[in-house]
Amino acid sequence: MLNTHATVRCLLIPINGGQLLLPSAVVAEVSSYNQAEPFAKNQPNWLLGMINWRSQRVPLLSIEEALLLPSVALTETKYRTVILHGLEFASAMPFYAFQATDVPRPITIKEDSFTHFSPEARTGLVFHVTISDQNTAWLPDVVYLENLLTKSPLLSRPT
Repeated sequence: MLNTHATVRCLLIPINGGQLLLPSAVVAEVSSYNQAEPFAKNQPNWLLGMINWRSQRVPLLSIEEALLLPSVALTETKYRTVILHGLEFASAMPFYAFQATDVPRPITIKEDSFTHFSPEARTGLVFHVTISDQNTAWLPDVVYLENLLTKSPLLSRPT
C-alpha cells in the first residue's frame, strides 16, 4: 500500500527560547560552536560577526534577534554552529550560520503537522509545527534571513 501522506526529513534545532525546524537539505553542517569575530562597531544585534568555516568567511547571525523571538536565560548550554546553504543568493553568499543551544536531532515531519503561525504574521517565520502534544517548533523563512544578510551594508560585496 502506498503512503499518501507527504513527509519531510528535518532537523529539530534547539535555540534560546524554543526550537527551529529546518529541512535537512538546507543544513550544510552542524559543528562545535565557533566564536564569531565582530567586524564593525555598528553591526546590528542580529549579526554576531564572521566565523571561519572550511577556509571561508561565513556570517553568523543571532537567530533569536533576527526573528524577534523571545530569549530565555540559559545556565548550561552546548552551543553548536549550524551552517546553512545559501539558496536565493548562492553566488554572493553560499553559506551563512546561526548558533544553536544544543545538538540538533533528526526528525521526520508529516504534512499535516504544519499550521500557520497565527492571524498576525511574525517576521521571518512561516509555520508553527506541532511535533507532539507538548512539543512545537518554528519553521523560519530562509529567504527572509538571506535577504536580511545580503541587504546589510556591512555584508554587501561589490559586484
